[in-house]
Amino acid sequence: MLKAILKRELPGFNLDVELYVNHDLLAILGPSGSGKTMTLQSIAGLCRPDEGCIELNGRVLFDSEKGIFVPAGERRVGFVFQNYALFPHMTVVDNIAYGIRRLPRTEAGRKIKALLELLHLEQLGGRLPKQLSAGQQQRVAIARALAPDPEILLLDEPFSALDTQLRERLELELLKLFEVFNGSMLIVTHDLVEGFKMGSKIAVYQSGKIIQCGSRDRVFGEPVNRTVARLTGVRNQMDGEIAHIDTGFASVRIPAWGSEVRVALRDGSQQIAVGQGVVVGIRPEYIEIVNNEGPNVFPATVLQVVEGIASVSYRFHVRADSAERHYLNAVIPKSEAMCFREGEVCLLRLPPGQLIIIDE
Repeated sequence: MLKAILKRELPGFNLDVELYVNHDLLAILGPSGSGKTMTLQSIAGLCRPDEGCIELNGRVLFDSEKGIFVPAGERRVGFVFQNYALFPHMTVVDNIAYGIRRLPRTEAGRKIKALLELLHLEQLGGRLPKQLSAGQQQRVAIARALAPDPEILLLDEPFSALDTQLRERLELELLKLFEVFNGSMLIVTHDLVEGFKMGSKIAVYQSGKIIQCGSRDRVFGEPVNRTVARLTGVRNQMDGEIAHIDTGFASVRIPAWGSEVRVALRDGSQQIAVGQGVVVGIRPEYIEIVNNEGPNVFPATVLQVVEGIASVSYRFHVRADSAERHYLNAVIPKSEAMCFREGEVCLLRLPPGQLIIIDE
């Protein structure tokens, strides 16, 4: 169990967060400069907060009131840096052995052998970092962090320098590693897909604060405000007002469109009332292009078309929208995409079950 209450003031920036993690793989999402890396460094003992406390499985690692600050090397915290930070003059084996150099040689050897096998490095033990690929260097960095048997593993954007295929393979390997790791993992990422894929829990950072933290489904399915919605991929957001509520559904009036959309409510967890100002959001992947009019169907003009490998990205302007600057983004699989060009008109459907209501 990790408990971290951290406050740190820097020129133009304040970090003020609380984290509670219990054998979770926590993905920390947020824009650059929001305090994600500083949080990891504080937990690892690489920087000292101004105020707060850090407890790991009942051990106090930091307490500003009591003057406790356990050095990084004594915390049993593994840290994988964004740039791997391997010792360039040491072999793979020596890099892994660095954190356990005080162990008896036989015991250290057993650990190193097990880690080489676990991370598929058996044939690379004698190589220097410069003789390794980026993916191999990443595996060595993880093995080095695991060697001292840490109680928690911290990873700072570990896949940011890797190509797509290698990143996906290492993500799967890290998920398998978590299954056998007897502790929690915290992974910092700015990649939305990576955060969703990796995290059983998600913490969303903005300007030095955690603005939402919870299960992956809760954070992505019920963002608490516009900012969380945007940071978790809800690119389409429309201002509205609750017009009517019935069993399992709400009708939301969108003033700019002069019409209403029907939204499926989620398990009664959201408290809304008629007349309440809200934001209605939908992810680009959930917008549908249809042939026939009906509920939640709106004529729209195509503003932009960008063809991808497996999908087509459209930008639309709803024709009834009174503000020309408003637009909707849609990502349609090629198997379902119709061939529209810029300037053409089509019908968009916003499925009630994929719309979300965000409390203003």
